[in-house]
Amino acid sequence: MSTRQGDGNIGVRRAGAAQGLTLAIAGFLPVLSILSLAPAVPSLMRHFADIPFATTLVPLMVTAPGLMVALLAPFAGMLVDRYGRRRLILIATFCYGFAGIAPFFFDHLPMMFATRLMVGAAEGLILIIVNALFADYFTVRERRTWITVQGVSGPILGTGSIALAGALTALYWNGAFLIYAAALLIFAVMVFVLYEPRSATASLAGEAPAPATPFPTRTVLSFCAATLFASVLYYVFIVQSGLAFEATGEASSARLGFLIGICSLGTPIGALLFNLLSRRVGGDRLIVSFLAFMGVGMVGMGLARNVEMMAVFGFIQQIGAGITVAGLIFWVSRLLPPEHRGRGFGMWTCAFFAGQFVSPVVVGLVRHVTGGILPTFVAMGCVALTGAVALLIGGKMLPRPIDSDG
Repeated sequence: MSTRQGDGNIGVRRAGAAQGLTLAIAGFLPVLSILSLAPAVPSLMRHFADIPFATTLVPLMVTAPGLMVALLAPFAGMLVDRYGRRRLILIATFCYGFAGIAPFFFDHLPMMFATRLMVGAAEGLILIIVNALFADYFTVRERRTWITVQGVSGPILGTGSIALAGALTALYWNGAFLIYAAALLIFAVMVFVLYEPRSATASLAGEAPAPATPFPTRTVLSFCAATLFASVLYYVFIVQSGLAFEATGEASSARLGFLIGICSLGTPIGALLFNLLSRRVGGDRLIVSFLAFMGVGMVGMGLARNVEMMAVFGFIQQIGAGITVAGLIFWVSRLLPPEHRGRGFGMWTCAFFAGQFVSPVVVGLVRHVTGGILPTFVAMGCVALTGAVALLIGGKMLPRPIDSDG
């Protein structure tokens, strides 16, 4: 059996395309938990119209997994470092699929809500372990390739998932939940493809391996702060873009969906651009790049006076979004030693999903000051550009990679 050494990690065998593709597709599952129910919300609202507070509970049911990820990710990361990767990701993926499908088989809103919380707990583990295994399995150059594949395939899988969820909802009021069967297929593939990296293996008795280094607290705090800042900006377009387009006078829902879809084509282009940039610049310049794209895009959207010009700048903003997630994962993967990747990525995941919840609050406060959604886009874009300039000046204060680009 062949072995390899890379990035300070010795694997029991050499990872290849099977492992890379499996991880890239598994990394889409946390996104699926929200996208799959987007077309189903009106149907769910109608079905539970007689339930008190249904208009609040149904949207909360859609976003509940993200809340669970933000709350539990740090603890999930500790479990990953203590008990290893393979066993936990298999359990988490099976539970994700089982809990995801479950609401199709009963008609009880509180029980459906409970299964969504279970989905969130599972997806937090999946996301942490996928990111840790990218670093465990692959050298820096290989890792860059597979993170790019994940970034490019995500929008494609997202578009297909929304279309399929819509078709299933047309057949059954809760048909969208059947899309979670995909997780059980991924689980079956994982059983045969994924293996435990030797450096991450815990003893059969559950004893954690002795850390070779102390936990890099300052490094983790640095990348969590940068991630939270980036995440708040990242979700401005996702949550608020419809309102921005409407503010220019566009009232057609179909046209709004088309224009936002055109903008989203910038995301895979951003993932490809990440691949090129990350070969030439360090983590600080990657962050500068996506902040600059998002900043220019949001300022342009805020100043646009017609939907066509807004779509152009929205496309630019989404290029930055495509660089953001891939760039952050790649940067963080180079800052953590193998024995701390679970806990470190747990903290990173918590910071990123916290940004998802903080972003609407920040936008709301800024909008209260500016008096409208378009001036708010200008203000948030200026915040992004200010962050980019600050990093250009003081970016060397950020933590440096612990590995070589090999």
